[in-house]
Amino acid sequence: MFLNSLSKTHKKLFMELAIKAAEANGVVELAEKNMLKAFSIEMSIEPFYSTNSDIETILQKMEATATENEKRIVLFELMGILISDEEFDEEERRFLEKVRSVFEVSESKCDEMMKLLYEYSSLYKRIVAAVL
Repeated sequence: MFLNSLSKTHKKLFMELAIKAAEANGVVELAEKNMLKAFSIEMSIEPFYSTNSDIETILQKMEATATENEKRIVLFELMGILISDEEFDEEERRFLEKVRSVFEVSESKCDEMMKLLYEYSSLYKRIVAAVL
């Protein structure tokens, strides 16, 4: 939704974080793979589905160079992949908390973004049902 506004460097770092998000609970579902592909298309970059970087290194690079707006965009979009399979388990919650903490986004802002994401997802499903 907002990924195209990221710099080229941050797009790559975002994709690495998205891969780590998809892997957070040990199972990469089809919905998550589809989200990774959609992210690549949205950002006009070549898709990739694995990374050798560890999450701490990726977060450190992103935290050091991204603006506050970019960090919130990344956090919001990561939430999307975490809930894309309609499950949000404890490992995914810990992943989200790690990103939120490193990016210094308040819990209340994170909760607000998650609530809006669920509302958006619900509305999108209703639109699809009405149209198709």
